Amino acid sequence: MKTVNSYVGTPVKRLEDFRFLTGRGQYVGDLKRENLLHAVILRSPMAHGVIVAIDTARARALPGVHAVITAADIGTPVPRIPMRQEPMPELLRCEQPVIAEGKVRYAGEPVALVVAESADRAEDALQAIELSLEALPAVVDGRAKNQPLLFDDIENNIATTMKAVRGDADAAFKAHKDYVRRERFAVHRHTAVALEPRGLLAEWDAKAGRMTLHGATKVPFTNRRILARHLGLKEDAVTLIENDVGGAFGARGEFYPEDFLMAGQMDRGPARESARHQSCARGRVRARDRLRRRWPHRRAARTCRCRYRRLYSHRRRDARAQHHPGAVGSLPHPAYRRRCRAASDQQDAGRHLSRAGTL
Repeated sequence: MKTVNSYVGTPVKRLEDFRFLTGRGQYVGDLKRENLLHAVILRSPMAHGVIVAIDTARARALPGVHAVITAADIGTPVPRIPMRQEPMPELLRCEQPVIAEGKVRYAGEPVALVVAESADRAEDALQAIELSLEALPAVVDGRAKNQPLLFDDIENNIATTMKAVRGDADAAFKAHKDYVRRERFAVHRHTAVALEPRGLLAEWDAKAGRMTLHGATKVPFTNRRILARHLGLKEDAVTLIENDVGGAFGARGEFYPEDFLMAGQMDRGPARESARHQSCARGRVRARDRLRRRWPHRRAARTCRCRYRRLYSHRRRDARAQHHPGAVGSLPHPAYRRRCRAASDQQDAGRHLSRAGTL
């Protein structure tokens, strides 16, 4: 008997509309706990600089402030966020720390975490922190030579080079000389802008030895594995809960520094971090731009169909290795695979972000 998929071409009734339209959605900001603490993050105002000093004395002395956390309070080594996909040994050198230690490498990098009895008191304490930074030159043109280095041992800020080859493009271009066209393309940097900023609520059950983190999206199992390792817990002792989400668009659900910073304060009681839009935008992952893409390809004169192509792509990412290096976008589109061959040489380079480039 042949099985027929009845869902194809059939309208599917939405089940969530009534709950949202009647104001019954439950976002991280709607969660309430007894004796709930509130957290805010101090972020770097510049793209590249040396941390000269962080004076938290005034902030710690304010009433209602439970803690002000910097890299010195976390200890050495500061945990780093591993690559989620396609991990490469050479990228270990530029993994993102959960909090700035000695140097800031992108505008919006966490420098301190404040935990207080209310969001207002936490914001007041944030303003009381005295952060002294010595500005370093930022890279605003990834093609420039003699760039200031983001990491001292990564020459030209090029973290790695990935290559993908399909077929023999050199032989193909030599054999077919009907028509050759060369183009350069540039794709600007961009990011996701959700209606609801990111937010987290961390709860530690000391009796059961369990950590619960509300606010996870997209890749909760990967993030649970990373968080459990950083906290020194077994995976089954960590629960990540995805509440209703006011937009994600790919950028919301990765493992962020605040995921660890919030869960790391497990002994202080339940705490919530609800980022404002400006703070969320500065700390959010930005998609890579492509500084230059050369796409010479040859078309058969009679059919005007793509026969062969070669792509060289230089991608520019945030000043940190995040999540995955990006697939080599040079292999032919499936529609062309019967008629195209391709070869590519793609470079992923670290980049210092200017402050304006973060919003």
